[in-house]
Amino acid sequence: MRPCGNPKIHFTQLPMSMKPEIHLHHIAYSPETLQQAPAGFPVLNNLKNERPDWFEYWPIRHFLLNHLLDDNAFYGFFSPKFSQKTGLSYTDVVNFVSDNSDVADVFLFSPQPDIGAFFINVFEGGEIFNPGKIDACEEFLATIGIHVNLRAIVMDSREIVFSNYFVAKADFWRQWLLINEQLFSICEGADSSLKAKLTQATNYPNAQRKIFIMEGIASLILTMQKKWRTKTKDPFGFAWSATKLSQFRQEAIISDALKMAFKEQGFSEYIDAYSHIRNTVFNS
Repeated sequence: MRPCGNPKIHFTQLPMSMKPEIHLHHIAYSPETLQQAPAGFPVLNNLKNERPDWFEYWPIRHFLLNHLLDDNAFYGFFSPKFSQKTGLSYTDVVNFVSDNSDVADVFLFSPQPDIGAFFINVFEGGEIFNPGKIDACEEFLATIGIHVNLRAIVMDSREIVFSNYFVAKADFWRQWLLINEQLFSICEGADSSLKAKLTQATNYPNAQRKIFIMEGIASLILTMQKKWRTKTKDPFGFAWSATKLSQFRQEAIISDALKMAFKEQGFSEYIDAYSHIRNTVFNS
């Protein structure tokens, strides 16, 4: 089954001489998360929480489909734990984006650098915690015409996105939404074997597999579409994972650097060294 129809997203153009605007949003889905909004963050109201099974995708989707977007502006939508996991304030994010707005289209603010470093990409990491995720994701992507071996592509901190913690121009959000709307269409459509795989429960409370596939789409776009310029806020200063991997900080830094070197130079020695380090860590 191939979903059809594209979301209607409207864009405007501003003179290039104008400084781009930065629109950040704190997603509130309960009175508690509304009160937790960090200073400065406008609230994206999801208090009705009509579809908790879609987590952050539901309010982000509605915003993108129902607002007139400035094609030169930057947009970000953060869950309530963003400041806790990154230590960043509204001003920190705005300043980072503003200072680099002429050299990047997408800005990354992903915590858990050990998870990002020790797995070849975000999908392999997800497979460990949710076996079957890669096969389900590859089947979904093939259904919409994207054929990729998710066990082979290499991602480093220039592409790794967790929890939708990124700020991007409207055009990137358009690409992100087009793919995720097709995921949405399958999951909301008629029963099928693919739908069953995408909506399978995971060990994360109340989260179906579709959520983690949706969260991997930004990384996939950045890896496959080379036109996007990224700027990463140092992830090693953010919260590390709650797993034993967080004990191996120097190894994580080296592993990310080796993945970068392999992608830049293509020398097999880099990926061999990376594999040796992570195998040593995994077997510790």
